[in-house]
Amino acid sequence: GAITSLITGRPEAISHNTTTGQNMNLARFLTLSGILAALASSGCSSPTTSNSGAVAPPPPGTVDVTIQDFSFRPSNITIHAGTSVRWVNTGPSAHTTMSDAGTWASGTLVAPNGSNGYGGGDSPGGTFTFKFTQPGTYGYHCAIHPPSAYPRFVGTITVTP
Repeated sequence: GAITSLITGRPEAISHNTTTGQNMNLARFLTLSGILAALASSGCSSPTTSNSGAVAPPPPGTVDVTIQDFSFRPSNITIHAGTSVRWVNTGPSAHTTMSDAGTWASGTLVAPNGSNGYGGGDSPGGTFTFKFTQPGTYGYHCAIHPPSAYPRFVGTITVTP
């Protein structure tokens, strides 16, 4: 394919608009660099999944909170400073996680892409991770479904030293 042609340097795979071999080599190098950069960065922005589309277990030092059926589970957690919390959307609707005080805002976490919207499909739902470095109590909610309309769709994270 095109990538093999770029690596092997066969001129028929590259535009003949270049006038020297140096320009052709530069074009190959820049194209291949762009492809490799795109592949590398795409893996960093996606959650790790198994073949079933489930989100991989959290890394050490991280606690998961599931978002499903207009609730955070568990809704109240206590962690030590330096611990990260990863929110995982496993329900059929898009959601967010947003600090009541504006400390973090996840943006939209998409629903899983699968047969029934509850995971187990082709891809997991969106995730967001935040590392808590300061002790305190952090209330949060879904910005798409605010507490004024969904009073039980809230959570609290207590961070101890």
